[in-house]
Amino acid sequence: MSIRNPKTLRDKTRYISFKVEGGKDFKREDLVKAIWNSTMDFLGEFGASEIGLWVKEYDENNGYGIIESNIKSLYKAIFILSLTKSVGKEKINILPLYVSGTIKGLERNIKVNVN
Repeated sequence: MSIRNPKTLRDKTRYISFKVEGGKDFKREDLVKAIWNSTMDFLGEFGASEIGLWVKEYDENNGYGIIESNIKSLYKAIFILSLTKSVGKEKINILPLYVSGTIKGLERNIKVNVN
């Protein structure tokens, strides 16, 4: 049986949408490795464990994605996206777009303001 913390004790999360510019088509796994390498270089192992960074979605065709972070480390997560400059040997630029408390609100904001 799994025991979860009560909702009042859980960390609040924020979702950050981003767009990948440059580079050719690459897979989600390659992008995740590149973001984690930037996280480890910037924060180290202990800092990376506290940030709660997770790539929720990535659309390989359009280059849009969503990451999750805890609210205490929101600005660090945005900075890490900006630090990620390459996936493998391909040069890229990741632009953070919007921040929201829910994925539904983030997707609504993307549909209205992007495209």
